Amino acid sequence: MYLLYPEKQWDLYKYSPSFAFAMAALAYMPDWLGLLLWNVLNVLILFWGVRYFIKGPPHTIFMLWFIFNELFTSVLNSQSNPMIAGLLVAAFTAFETKNVKWAALFIVSTFFIKVFGVLAALMFLFYPNKGKFIVWSIIWTLIIGLLPLLVISPEMLVNQYQYWLRLLSEDHSGSLGYSFMGVLHSWFGLNSGKDILVLAGLIFTLLPFVFVKQFKDISYRINWFAALLIWMVIFNHKAESPTFIIAFTGIALWVFSSTPNKWIIGMAIFAFIFTSLAPTDLFPATVRHSFFEPYSIKAFPCILIWMYLIGELLYKGLKDLRA
Repeated sequence: MYLLYPEKQWDLYKYSPSFAFAMAALAYMPDWLGLLLWNVLNVLILFWGVRYFIKGPPHTIFMLWFIFNELFTSVLNSQSNPMIAGLLVAAFTAFETKNVKWAALFIVSTFFIKVFGVLAALMFLFYPNKGKFIVWSIIWTLIIGLLPLLVISPEMLVNQYQYWLRLLSEDHSGSLGYSFMGVLHSWFGLNSGKDILVLAGLIFTLLPFVFVKQFKDISYRINWFAALLIWMVIFNHKAESPTFIIAFTGIALWVFSSTPNKWIIGMAIFAFIFTSLAPTDLFPATVRHSFFEPYSIKAFPCILIWMYLIGELLYKGLKDLRA
């Protein structure tokens, strides 16, 4: 599966063997029907995840409208990113409602679509029943990972996973995308240090876990989760415009779960205009092609909001330590 087939498609297949198995039903349908059902499935999973987010109505309807244009961009490209965002939001809600088994399923499922989803497993540090989460994660990983054995041999499955992991490791240096590194490259000409930047971003994302006393604060947990969703995109060297539905969902969770102030409202508007609306015809094509795209403008508001969120989390934690 992990070879290039230029007569059929221009890019490599980069998902897991289990994802290929799950797509079999759609693959054997006529293209118009399979594609339609695939896009509907992505939309429904995201709507379901956000609709049952812990805050409940009326916030969810505003969140859905806020992310709608970004969702539309992803669906136009038939991407799996809305599914990733929906499953991760559902995992957060499952943790909050003590449904650890389902939280593990949702997170493990994202891993077999796009591996970076597994980072959401860090959420388990906020909650009790950590051992139960680990056990269920192992169980779901085995179940989902071994599904292709229904149609192929164990030897072939092992080979496919080896090819998949090799492809992912070789793919890391391929491009910069609409990422933090893409901004540094296009704005300042930096061409190295991508691994160091990703590591630094991960360290800053993990630092809020130092302040254990803050774990009982629901806003602290939501804001960290929002920062994680943004991190998954802005530190992704393959981030494209359709990928930003994940980051924008994180921004929506933060905006509509916070007490409004001029900074939050201002950054939300800034992100909506220069992230969500950047690839649309609201801006002339010359502006999009000569400014927004080459300078990775779409990523910039997300970078600022991620930095703001991490800074706020660290400030709250340090303030509590001094108290």
